[in-house]
Amino acid sequence: MTNLYRMTPKYQLGFTLIELLVAIALGIVVITVVVISFLSTNLASNTAQAQGRMNEDAQMALEILSQEIRKAGYNPLRSAGLVNDLGQNGWNLFACDTGFKDSTTPLISGLQCNNAGTNMEIAIAYEADSYAGKMTNAAPAKLMDCIGNGITSSGTYFIVQARLASNGKGLTCRGSGDLTQNQTLVDNIESINMSFAVSDPSKAISSTPMGYLTATQLNAPVADLAGYTGVQRWNKVLAARICVVVRSEEKILNGLLSSNAKPNYINCAGDSVDINDGVLRRAYRTTVLLRNHGVGYVDK
Repeated sequence: MTNLYRMTPKYQLGFTLIELLVAIALGIVVITVVVISFLSTNLASNTAQAQGRMNEDAQMALEILSQEIRKAGYNPLRSAGLVNDLGQNGWNLFACDTGFKDSTTPLISGLQCNNAGTNMEIAIAYEADSYAGKMTNAAPAKLMDCIGNGITSSGTYFIVQARLASNGKGLTCRGSGDLTQNQTLVDNIESINMSFAVSDPSKAISSTPMGYLTATQLNAPVADLAGYTGVQRWNKVLAARICVVVRSEEKILNGLLSSNAKPNYINCAGDSVDINDGVLRRAYRTTVLLRNHGVGYVDK
């Protein structure tokens, strides 16, 4: 019988050590490429999903803020040419870059800025009726405020207040139905920033803004408005620029924190800010015109 083993060439008996090392090296390279590709695809997918949710949160927050600020000072003329008293001693719009010292103060005219605060807060007052929003089911029917509490009517109309802020985690609101209650309307709103276009005080009636001012500059005030009272300054506001910073619900950038070029975002002031906690952030902006009676057309 022929010995098949003796007839088999030596190179067919197995791999040499060099060949084995080369195969292992190539396998490591392939596995590394696959892992990196998977992680990159996973990060891109998670980032895209987070940005989609952030876009939705931003759209909802800006819509709520825009709708409420547009209503500031709304007080339609009656048949006799009169307007109703909003019950705020002439105020219908007020804001503090550092929030209010006591957000439960009944009247806007009594609100004061919290100098130690970090989150902006806005107070708005306007007239509404039963066609302006949802009504409570229990009799007597009341107009619901921003968090669903009923507001007692003043005859055929309602005086509505909304106090909007960010607590660092979401957009919150206090309504005039019960100012002691504070409720989150939209999650993941990290901060709110606004600046206000103010009409030229040298003109009796002006729709031309002299520039955009922060709430702090309006409350200080700047030199051109120094001769006006607080209520007169705020009643000269013509428009508001609104900016919200929205954050992702989860930490999706942790894998990039150890790199030399840290992830960053552009904040409401236009500055680039490094992200050190892995949370994706983005600033969203809009501008709202205030055309209601008593806003931007009150003389000195």
